[in-house]
Amino acid sequence: MFAGDFLLEGVLEWPETGGTRGGVVVAHPHPLHGGTMAQPVVYRCAQACRELGFATLRFNFRGVGRSGGLYSGHDEYRDVEAAAGYLGARLRAEAVGGLSGERLPLAVVGYSFGSIMAAASAASIMPDVLVLIGFAVESELFPKAAFERLRGFTNPILAVCGEDDNLALPEVVRETLEALDLDFRMAVIEETGHFFEGRQREVGIVVASFVADKMG
Repeated sequence: MFAGDFLLEGVLEWPETGGTRGGVVVAHPHPLHGGTMAQPVVYRCAQACRELGFATLRFNFRGVGRSGGLYSGHDEYRDVEAAAGYLGARLRAEAVGGLSGERLPLAVVGYSFGSIMAAASAASIMPDVLVLIGFAVESELFPKAAFERLRGFTNPILAVCGEDDNLALPEVVRETLEALDLDFRMAVIEETGHFFEGRQREVGIVVASFVADKMG
């Protein structure tokens, strides 16, 4: 898929059985700290969503793996937009091919750095569901303009936090989303931190359940 004038590497996977209920884009953690589309939380979220009948697209941000471009720390939200546009087009083709005549819904899921970029892109993409995992709202890496972009988002949001996450404290995440007057729900995974050690599959199930509930 193209993001501007370069290609992004990604993995598009369809449900193994039955029809497709919609699509889910999953964005990975910080590229400079080893984040890739193979990261366990990213993989488990995609897997759990696919098990519930959704097509999933994991991708590498610019400069990661075989994706073109260079890391900027600010413009990666455009990579999320490119991934969402690509999957949206594939979903439209799927709907036409299946003669359903219905628009298939789309969710965007971001983890850590990926959640920041998902938030920054949300109002322009306007996915049916937005999921922010380990949403490090106090990070100096958070582009301040992203807050204003997120303020314009009107669809359901799920914020997933580790109870002991010192990078995305649940109470700080809650206060931030409340201040933006967003339609959100919190899910706090007990006795775990920012990396959800040993609880990645649980995170995936929580995310997939919310997506399925809100997207039908």
